[in-house]
Amino acid sequence: MSSTVRLVLAGPGYIGRVHWLCYRVLPAVYSVIPAQVVFQAVLTSRPEMAERLAFAGAAPYDQAVAVLGNADLLDVCTPNAAHRSLVMAALASGRPVYCEKPVDLSGDLALELAREAEAAGVFNQVALVYRFLPAMAAARAVVRAGIIGDVVTWRAVLLHASYLNPRREMSWRLSSSESGGGALMDLGVHMIDAVRMVIGEFAAVRCVTKTVVGERPIGGSSGSTAAVDVDDWALVTGELVGGSTGTVEVSRIHAGREGAFALEVFGTQGSVSIDLSQSKAVVMNASSHDITQDVDIDDPWSSYLRTAFPSPKMSMGLMCDMHAASIYTLLDGATGGQVSFAERPTLMEAAWTQRVVDACYTSARSGERMPVDHPNAR
Repeated sequence: MSSTVRLVLAGPGYIGRVHWLCYRVLPAVYSVIPAQVVFQAVLTSRPEMAERLAFAGAAPYDQAVAVLGNADLLDVCTPNAAHRSLVMAALASGRPVYCEKPVDLSGDLALELAREAEAAGVFNQVALVYRFLPAMAAARAVVRAGIIGDVVTWRAVLLHASYLNPRREMSWRLSSSESGGGALMDLGVHMIDAVRMVIGEFAAVRCVTKTVVGERPIGGSSGSTAAVDVDDWALVTGELVGGSTGTVEVSRIHAGREGAFALEVFGTQGSVSIDLSQSKAVVMNASSHDITQDVDIDDPWSSYLRTAFPSPKMSMGLMCDMHAASIYTLLDGATGGQVSFAERPTLMEAAWTQRVVDACYTSARSGERMPVDHPNAR
């Protein structure tokens, strides 16, 4: 343990409390931690959350710059539409910033923020936490080493069921002006990002979306409803720069499939797929024989995650483990550690992923194939 980091948490809702939990348990989960976290302040409209979460104080969101004067790190967990002003407050204060996904309401806006952060020289990271799965890192290493040959096709799936209930109340997540999108923005950003990390950049997309529950009850009202203008389900067909084609399917309405996940990559000499139940990347050769045990992964990111990802004995469940590994890496980098891995999700990486999401939404509206601008083309 090399230093102390005074944390400001913006938004103590569900995901904010997941982040808080990970900061809180770091000393128990890891034998050595990058920094001791001091819970300095929570930015919220509910000041009673300061006492509940053991923060020294609370302040409204518009006081972010003033609060950061006595802090070292800002963690942004507010509704999506509020991310921009808070990230800008961190940049203005010269403080490292950690932001939930998506960074902003569009890829172009996210790219602007990323460029502002680069110009300011401020350390930053985004909670694209699937990048911290050791199995994801292993799959990337297998693909990049050419073990499965040239990639031909791939499939990425993330399914939830929580929005199928038509009595679930309207919320900011179901309003495009506050969220930027639905299942594709909420879940698809993870899977599109996983494809970018493991396989390569998108060249073009086609997309179909569907809104199944078109109206939701307004909380606290007597029978009033509001229109839902975001997607419940999306299917993307993507063409990658390397020539492969595959699909991304995401849903918030798949009953009986809550948390279902798949990432499978098929090449000319075999395949690699992520088995979350066994926390590993399974490698098959061209004869469909499991050669996982014969594959030797010599990869810097995989090596780093052996320290950053909680050990099986200290697991808190997959979701918290991914967030804990991300926060461990965040604190390591914010305190001067060497975390300059291409796989670490910066604001810039998140922005390029979000531009793919934007292209998907444009395709869904137009019914046309949409080309994708990507960083390697610049």
